[in-house]
Amino acid sequence: MKPNTRILNYVTLVQDGVLTLDDVPQDITKEVTKWVRYLSGVTDNGMVKEDTATPTVSTTPAPTPSAVVTKPILPKVGD
Repeated sequence: MKPNTRILNYVTLVQDGVLTLDDVPQDITKEVTKWVRYLSGVTDNGMVKEDTATPTVSTTPAPTPSAVVTKPILPKVGD
């Protein structure tokens, strides 16, 4: 089923953080929740625990140009 304009307006407000799902009118809460989950890419319909630790991704920064070692350019010596 396609969402109507009213549902999409509330979905947009929830995604932008202007409203929470608790602020959505009761008659469309289920549909708004479904579309918010769909548009955010949630594929699991199970409950998600909030207290689980998320794995941290360590990123090492790329070397800066000053850290790159280059050989000095030597002048050509006569032939």
